[in-house]
Amino acid sequence: MTPSAVRAGGAAVALLALVATAVVLGIAPQARATSSSTPDSMRSVYHLTPPAGWLSDPQRPVYAGGKYQFYYLHSTQDNGPGGWEHATTADTVAFDDQGTALPLATAFPVWTGSSVVDTNNTAGFGAGAIVALATQPTDGDAFQQSQYLWYSTDGGATFTQYGPPVIANPDASDWFRDPKIVWDAAHSDWVAVIGRQQKLSFYTSPDLKTWTHRSDFSYTSPNIGGFECPDIFQMKADDGTWHWVMAGSMQGDYSGKPDTYAYWTGTWDGTTFTPDQTDPQWLDWGWDWYAAVSWPDAANPDTSRYAIGWMNNWHYAPHTVPTDASDGYNGQMSVVRKLSLKNEGSGVYSLLSQPTPQLANYATTTVHPADVTLSGTQALDYHGQAYELDADLAWTTANNIGISVGTNSNASRKTNIGVYNGNLYVDRGGSDQVPYSFGSFQQSQAPLPTGTSSVHLRILVDHGSVEVFVGDGRITLSNQAFFASSDTGISLYTIGGSGTFSNLSITEFAHVQTAAHPATPYADFEGSSYGSWTTTGSAFGSGPATGTLTGQQTVTGYLGTRLVNSYLGGDSATGTLTSPAFTIGHSYINFLLGGGHHPRSSDVFADFEGTTWGSGWTSSGSFSGQGPSTESLSGQVGSKVLDTYVGGGDSATGAITSPAFTITRDYLDFLIAGGNHPWGSSGAASVNLLVNGQVVRSATGSNSSTMSAVNWDLHSLIGTRAQLQVVDHATGSWGHIMVDQVLFTNAANATAGEPDDQTTVNLVVGGQVVRTATGQDSEHLSWRSWKVDDLAGQSAQLQVIDHNTGSWGHVDLDEVTFDDTPAA
Repeated sequence: MTPSAVRAGGAAVALLALVATAVVLGIAPQARATSSSTPDSMRSVYHLTPPAGWLSDPQRPVYAGGKYQFYYLHSTQDNGPGGWEHATTADTVAFDDQGTALPLATAFPVWTGSSVVDTNNTAGFGAGAIVALATQPTDGDAFQQSQYLWYSTDGGATFTQYGPPVIANPDASDWFRDPKIVWDAAHSDWVAVIGRQQKLSFYTSPDLKTWTHRSDFSYTSPNIGGFECPDIFQMKADDGTWHWVMAGSMQGDYSGKPDTYAYWTGTWDGTTFTPDQTDPQWLDWGWDWYAAVSWPDAANPDTSRYAIGWMNNWHYAPHTVPTDASDGYNGQMSVVRKLSLKNEGSGVYSLLSQPTPQLANYATTTVHPADVTLSGTQALDYHGQAYELDADLAWTTANNIGISVGTNSNASRKTNIGVYNGNLYVDRGGSDQVPYSFGSFQQSQAPLPTGTSSVHLRILVDHGSVEVFVGDGRITLSNQAFFASSDTGISLYTIGGSGTFSNLSITEFAHVQTAAHPATPYADFEGSSYGSWTTTGSAFGSGPATGTLTGQQTVTGYLGTRLVNSYLGGDSATGTLTSPAFTIGHSYINFLLGGGHHPRSSDVFADFEGTTWGSGWTSSGSFSGQGPSTESLSGQVGSKVLDTYVGGGDSATGAITSPAFTITRDYLDFLIAGGNHPWGSSGAASVNLLVNGQVVRSATGSNSSTMSAVNWDLHSLIGTRAQLQVVDHATGSWGHIMVDQVLFTNAANATAGEPDDQTTVNLVVGGQVVRTATGQDSEHLSWRSWKVDDLAGQSAQLQVIDHNTGSWGHVDLDEVTFDDTPAA
């Protein structure tokens, strides 16, 4: 799905209006409060949310390294150009963020696709390589959506792009996207299904590189829109028979259906999918279960699958939401659900879904309210915001019966889940917070079997969502709901008669990150002094600040009553704050950071101004015994560059390799010119980043002698040992490459020699800065995480630096913790 795939509005379902009614600062440190426990936080407790920024389409996970490798579209700005964020989970509940796997890019973004584990090395990248196909707009043209191949040889942590599209756009359509690939064992082929406007296109390939169009599947009446984020898989039903399932995320509101996951069961003969029935079934009847993906349960892959969906809808997804202001992010995933396939009789097979069983491992408290028979409304003696409510509802005379969740003290705000006129409905209109309006999409409904007079409901409530599972899971409804902090009550209601509520239970859940990974607090800055921390200059004063300082914009997002705030005396004040030494003993250092965006100045890794390639660099082939060349190329820095024309002209071949280094900065920038011979092609001439001997980043020239800037995002590789290698296997025209000014930096497209005007938090080991972070020109503090496994056992210090006297020339810091997982 493209990030800007906002459609024209269809006819929304119209429902009746329903219910009217370590002691560092001189005090004992406290356990780390996660983002969910910040007083103004609205972050979900047991749903996957991004660390910050915009979250949208999930990408089907693959199982590798004992965990599910999960990806999702992510951008630093709402609905902006993005890439694939990477998270891992062992239990389908707690997800650990691993950073960006497929790069963020403005002109050439990576959109939705899917990945597979190439167990048999069909693509030639190595047995067990993870291979992904993803939609990208060729030359940035949305009407040239094509499918590009990426591959990973490090278990899915990083990916390398293969080259030109492996499935090119056949007709310059702006709806040719979201490839889903699966292995067809019966025909020894890979199958790809690609979403089109009111149809799906099927392709097959023996090697994931060369694809052949086989057939199309069309569905035009009734109009449920175009196919996005298709799905295809084979599964064994409860009667032991195997079936193929084909699906897509649709725009069903055109015809009174959901905007969610429509699916068909049927057969696949290697070229064509034949459905069992003409019309689809729907896996979810709410408004917010879009772009959903499913994947096999690693323990029972034949009979059980998991699924997850993006809890949003393009009718209102571009709007800002409460978490933009409270936590700095927009978007969440549904709970993971477990799927099974049931024989319903008469040739109909249906997918059933229930919340992942592992969610029960995070339960903290369960209460059992008494059974109730009533006419009217009754509030339960309970308040909470993150729980599962189970109940059996039965009625004979009532024509409307249900449960209100997220009620406030006078019941003017609420979300209703109930049964009316043969339909199970969710009405979230009472939870709506202007300007975060759902518009005409406040109510959703699903038809119940004729004559239904009782239902069992599982209602999952979190800070921003309500998910309802009915009975055996044949019917589900997933919806966003924007609860205010006071919306914590539950009420039972009937209209037009009496009804019974029995077998009630309410189970509360711990924050999944806190429960799975308890943190060790280091500094909460709640004392009146800095304790054993030391200061220089005047910016930090003699102790933590009590919130916002005079002349400063309102500071939010910190915990407790105090924080580090270098605005003391205004932006013109400068200074440093340094911790005592400590030993690194956890995988992550987490902290809340705000203030100005002024990164630490760049580190020059190689400028090629000497007579040799540089200390520790090695060379082979024609480049042995050679060194940098004096040039006058447009855009070069200094008088010399690395030029593989040396030692024999275009016919010269070999490699020039840097010493090993540890990646400690977010970006690697350099200048490049020369031939266009990408890595992976015959006769490559490229600059490659090697991790464990594998190429994880690569760049080549453009058949030009003008230097151009290359910027690699290495955030996900911080802490990893790597080498830079310049390879020249090309011997023809433009068979050489030039490289200059290699920098490690925290700002894309940096230059050497910037002024030291940083506002940063730095981790110092052995006198060297090994991690660094800066704010985002915001007074809202958000979580930052450094992975420090590579530094385990070493002595370190934290240093907060304010060297900036201009606009946003200050740092806000709070709640430093040591943990085995990144902060939520």
